[in-house]
Amino acid sequence: MAQNDAELIARAASGDRTAFQLLYEDHWRAVYRFAWLLTHSVHDAEDITQECFVALIRRSGHFNAEGSQLRTWLLAVARNQHRRRCRNRARQSDPIDPETSGIPAGIDEELIRLERAGAIRRALAALPDTQREALYLFEFEGFSLAEVALVLEIEPNAVKARLYRAREQLKQLLAPMRPALSRSSEDTHGK
Repeated sequence: MAQNDAELIARAASGDRTAFQLLYEDHWRAVYRFAWLLTHSVHDAEDITQECFVALIRRSGHFNAEGSQLRTWLLAVARNQHRRRCRNRARQSDPIDPETSGIPAGIDEELIRLERAGAIRRALAALPDTQREALYLFEFEGFSLAEVALVLEIEPNAVKARLYRAREQLKQLLAPMRPALSRSSEDTHGK
């Protein structure tokens, strides 16, 4: 029996653990992936994901089912949690150490694919945060321009501009890979 998110939120807010579990199972992956994109830390991504679902239950009245989808609202909360953490760290002058940040485990791919994925990750990491967030939400989460605009709290035309600039910069950053990709493709498809 499928229930909509608004019903599940109301039930979860009143203490229904099953409703909370259903909400969590439906949305945690998207929240976690976005939090990891922002933080590059397994620990921080897990904390932000947990904080998002706690916020959903504690502030269930802030979610307007008619105004947005729950996933959009949760990702906006994740982004705000990340920004708050960055402000707190800046105040405490405790910089993030990329050497100690966790990387999601369980990736068991062939070496060449890992090298390409690493190059793409490095290129994405080289993008300004504003462009990387817009590109991730639009391309990887499948959000519409309007949904991305809601999460990022900007106008849809600003989303378009960020996407354009991100794609152009990625083309430049990944240009050195093009010859290698072409040769690899020729080798694979029968040279």
